[in-house]
Amino acid sequence: MKSGFIALIGQPNVGKSSLMNRLIGEKISIVTPKPQTTRDAVRGILTTDSYQMIFVDTPGVLVPKTELGKYMSREADAAARDVDVLVIVLDGTRRFSQRDYEFIEKKLALRLPTYVVVNKTDEAGFEKVYPILSKLSPLMEESGGRGRIKEIIPTSCVDGTNIDVLRGYLESELTDEVMYYPDGYLTDRSERFVVGEIVREKALLLLQDEVPHGIGIVINTFEEKKESVYVEADIVCEKAGHKRIVIGDGGSMIKRIGESARRGMEERLGKRVYLKLFVKVREGWRNKKNYLRDLGYEG
Repeated sequence: MKSGFIALIGQPNVGKSSLMNRLIGEKISIVTPKPQTTRDAVRGILTTDSYQMIFVDTPGVLVPKTELGKYMSREADAAARDVDVLVIVLDGTRRFSQRDYEFIEKKLALRLPTYVVVNKTDEAGFEKVYPILSKLSPLMEESGGRGRIKEIIPTSCVDGTNIDVLRGYLESELTDEVMYYPDGYLTDRSERFVVGEIVREKALLLLQDEVPHGIGIVINTFEEKKESVYVEADIVCEKAGHKRIVIGDGGSMIKRIGESARRGMEERLGKRVYLKLFVKVREGWRNKKNYLRDLGYEG
């Protein structure tokens, strides 16, 4: 049995969470089209008869503008340090920028085995992906005291292009001879954390663009029985106007979020779920450390 820790890093909304979910074959991290969906480093675990890969899905790299942003930046930085392999994920539909190049060079200085994934090839097509591959080629050689990219892999999480190829490369990097998690574990996160993320995912998918970044979830009650789970949660927003949007006309939006979240929880937990949602306003919570602690963003 070989094992190892593998960090998935990159800019916001390049498909890191979708890639981890596809590599494992299960939905571990929430996924939305909106940037900065991932706020915490989430470990997803793939165990086979011959190896155990522990993937670390990280928040998108950004310039922090809030205390929450600083927390997310620390999560991403720590994940990139405490692993055996780096997978840098790029969005094949976007132009490859100097910022991308410098980011990769900086990570190569860590001298960890580093792979670059050019994701979303199903959407980008060859004409957009090829220029990225061409610009990456100089980084395939060691230079200036840094390491080199070991492989560049174009992938699609939609049709599965090169997912098996990437998994094979990563297997070759596993060197630890220990099983870190019991067979059957898919994540190191608690079910309480998971249900909070499901509520946030459904809110991100259903709410207007200006609201989601100011949304946080607090799980007040998580009571699990043999065949059912009872959950009470607060959806925390930054402004009274946002609260009205979250609730919706006659409670229509909060009902849609609740129904969608309940179905997601039942699918994940395999039990009947009874869910109650409340909406609270915490002005400017993303910049207040006491509120961040209440919402689980600390460290």
